[in-house]
Amino acid sequence: MNLVSMAIVAAVLAISPSAKNDALHAGGDWTRHHAAHLLRRAGFGGTPEQIDYLHKLGRSKAVAHLVEFDRVPDEAIPVRVERYRGKIGKLRGLDREERQKHRMALQQASRLQYARVTRWWIETMVSSPRPLQEKLVLFWHGHFTSGFREVKSSGALYDQNQLFRRHAHGNFRDFLVAITEDPAMIIYLNTLQNKKGKPNENYARELLELFTMGEGEYTERDIKEAARAFTGISIDQKTGKSIYRARQHDFGEKTFLGKTGKFDPADIIDIILEQPATAEYMARKFWTYFAYENPDSEIVIALADVLRKNDYEIKPMLAAMFNSDAFYDSRARFTHIKSPIELLVGTMRQLEIVPMDTESMVVGLQAMGQTPMQPPNVKGWDGGETWITSSTLFNRYNVLGRLISGTNDASIRRQREQRLRRATRVLSVAEIEVGEDDRCPPQPAFDPMPLVRASGAKSADELADYFIELLLQRRIEPDRRATVIDAIRPHIKTKDISDASNADAIRGMIHLIVSMPEYQLS
Repeated sequence: MNLVSMAIVAAVLAISPSAKNDALHAGGDWTRHHAAHLLRRAGFGGTPEQIDYLHKLGRSKAVAHLVEFDRVPDEAIPVRVERYRGKIGKLRGLDREERQKHRMALQQASRLQYARVTRWWIETMVSSPRPLQEKLVLFWHGHFTSGFREVKSSGALYDQNQLFRRHAHGNFRDFLVAITEDPAMIIYLNTLQNKKGKPNENYARELLELFTMGEGEYTERDIKEAARAFTGISIDQKTGKSIYRARQHDFGEKTFLGKTGKFDPADIIDIILEQPATAEYMARKFWTYFAYENPDSEIVIALADVLRKNDYEIKPMLAAMFNSDAFYDSRARFTHIKSPIELLVGTMRQLEIVPMDTESMVVGLQAMGQTPMQPPNVKGWDGGETWITSSTLFNRYNVLGRLISGTNDASIRRQREQRLRRATRVLSVAEIEVGEDDRCPPQPAFDPMPLVRASGAKSADELADYFIELLLQRRIEPDRRATVIDAIRPHIKTKDISDASNADAIRGMIHLIVSMPEYQLS
């Protein structure tokens, strides 16, 4: 990290409080700011009305409202997902040149679909009435990583995203079984090459090191023996679904983590879950993601105990975590640097912006260092201070600026049409058409006037205070508040602050607030 980057990180972290956390127990205060904190961490933040609703419920009922999301009607957004693998059969009877064109068309169609699916996921995160479910999908995407560059199948990644959604807060054992048989994971970690007599250790290694136990809790022999147990898992080339090939499975005896038997994948998973290290590893990872890094051992042990006592059901552990006093103390609040997705989605949810130009949003996320469905490696994103560098911070400001001011620019439209034309040149060869859902409309400029009128603000000072509370959800130093007020007061054109002629000035003030160091933290 260079000196400029270090200075930026220091500026962000300097406004973060720090204090020793309390023991993991429930029963403390419940203020509106606590409700806002819960919604930021167990979701992506929300509107004043949503925060007020959680506050009125009280802590335990507010936590239950978010955690029991399967009781909330699922307003799923439709997305067109084609299964291009089935079109490969049309290659028979074609000459070499025609086959090559056909393959290129299918590859391009899958890339277009990948873009379509990533845009759909952004829309889903913004609009879902189940914010914790979507926050967990993002968590699992960084935990059980797969990427389009390696998998090369947009359909498989969409299916994996839906798998994360189905198992988001279910049983961890069931989840492990499902992810072991997931086609995207099978491709990503080379399970296709894992066969009797010639095992591939990639999945077994990452299962132990990254997905369940952590380094130092197993031996190299354990990895090799587990890999043998996972032999035979494959993919049907016609359907793209996972299948089991008994002839490729090693039915011999294996010795794994001190036990010996003719183990299959489910047996290996059961033995892993018997290890104390597994529950503690997952408890630490959940706490780090939702609360803060480097939790005290007492918190990890307590959460791990909840996980084990409930047979690895994730929901009770989430409820215990969100109900604990430690989750709301000063070590947890405003100490988490927002990931690019949290930053973008949270801004749209707080300002009630409807995502339109999701193509620009995906490009912006890539510039900020977090491309959906393409983590950098099997470890996922490092997160924390790595999100803030001199270049990524500049991109964070620019992306939010375009979200607020809009992207209805002639040059942007021309560039987009040129990219789409280049991308679709060969599609007709494979009888694949580009639909309207492959074209993104421009993002209109954010209209702040409904919020201004709802605020009842009569002056620049009152308006600044309203948007500071709405977006930062905490008090800031008087000189910083004065900076926000000074940014809008000279630009108010009419005495009636809710007049539409003041919209540009208000948008400028909002952009200033979301560019402040305080806004980078949740």
